[in-house]
Parts: sequence; structure tokens; C-alpha cells
Amino acid sequence: MSKYTTLKYVEKDQIATIYFARPEVHNALNNIMIEELISIFNEIETNATIRIVILRGEGKSFCSGADLSWMEKSFALTPEENLKECETLAQLFSTIYSSSKVVIAAIHGNAYGGAIGIIATCDLAYCVSDSRFVLSEAKLGVVAATITPYLLLKINHSQLKELIFTANLFNGSDAMNLNLVNKSFDSADKLDLELGKITTQILQNGTQAIIESKKVLNKLVMNNISPFKDSLPQLLARTRVSLEAREGFSAFLEKRKPNWNK
Repeated sequence: MSKYTTLKYVEKDQIATIYFARPEVHNALNNIMIEELISIFNEIETNATIRIVILRGEGKSFCSGADLSWMEKSFALTPEENLKECETLAQLFSTIYSSSKVVIAAIHGNAYGGAIGIIATCDLAYCVSDSRFVLSEAKLGVVAATITPYLLLKINHSQLKELIFTANLFNGSDAMNLNLVNKSFDSADKLDLELGKITTQILQNGTQAIIESKKVLNKLVMNNISPFKDSLPQLLARTRVSLEAREGFSAFLEKRKPNWNK
């Protein structure tokens, strides 16, 4: 799987590890990385020898969310091109969530915006306690649209509102208390020990039993959310090229307060 330019892939003992490999930008998501993630998950889905997928980030961070230079280019897209990008992002979250494999996120450093959406689509998540999380979309005048269904599967409705409305930073211990991650550890070594332990325990159980258990659990918790999912790419497409978003991106890049703060 060396054909991927934004990802690195390691396969060993029924476990596939995917590394986000754009460390120079804290593994920020762009259209290429999103498409490559969808492609690599589709390939893994056809590989019966793989039972577990682990998502990790190279360098200092797990993933810093959307690449702002890529997002800024959305202002020049046609409405059709803009919507297609938002639909592809929604497809990524759906692809990870519906994978028949057990998908585990191992988080360190920054996990911002869309990265939290990726974490929420995973079956299990573990982090280092000094990891930094933030749902930063509102700071840029954008709606956290396509990630919201998955966030609601992890985080209490009222707590999620607070995180989105304030765009406040929170750490790994907070993420555990919010149920975004299963456990938080005070060192990367302890996180790796837990990954080894949990993957060993999973692999001792029946393959089909795990697959079918995941299917029924996902279906039961998604029933109330599914009818609204299809409309969310349109919402994201509309808000990410709005006048408010244009001002939000300009203010961020110019290192000033947006005009709604004046």
C-alpha cells in the first residue's frame, strides 16, 4: 500500500496500523488524505486476515483537523465541487464507522475539529492525558456538521453543545470523562501497553461474533440519527463558504479577531 502519499501502513499479526503521515502540518486533513483514507479502508475491508485497524499520527500530533490552506481554497470552488468535497468527508466518517474491523484510535498531541470526528467513528479510543482536543469550527464561522452524528454517539448532548459553542480546549482526561475516549494514560508507553493488551484480548474472540456484535450495536445506536445524516454535507457545504466563514478564515490567517468579536 505504498501508493498512498499522506498515509503509512503497517500490517502484522492480523492488525493493520494506519499512520497519518503529514507531520509537517500536524497531520492536517486535506482532500487527498480524505480520499486515501477511504481507499485504504476499502482495501482493508476485503482483507479477511485483518481483524483490527489502529489509527495513529506521525510526529507531534494525531491530527490537527482540516488543513486550513485546503479549506481556504473551497471559496473558489463551484457549488457542485464544494458539495462533492463535503460529501466525500461524510463518506470517510461513514466508511470508518461501518468497517467490519475493530477500529481503534491511539491519540497523542493535537486532535482538532474533524480529527475528533474520526475518533468518534472508531470503536475504541485511547489517548495520552496531555493530548489537546478542540471542536474549533465555530471559531472559523463553520458548522461541525458531518461529524455531529458520531460525536452524539460518544458525548452527552448538553456537553457536546458546550464544546461546540465555546470551542474550548480540553485534555485527554477530559476526553475520557466525556466518553470520547475509553481511557487516558499519563505516558505514550502506557498507552502502547494498553493497545497491546486490548488487541490481544480482542483477537482471542470469535471473528464473526465480533463482526456481528459491532453491526447490531452500531445499528441500534444509529437508528435515531440516520434519517438526518444525508442532509449534513449540504449544511457543511453552505456554511464553509459563507460570509462568516470567509471572515473567520481571514481573521485566523491574519492573526486578528474576527469582526464578530469587535
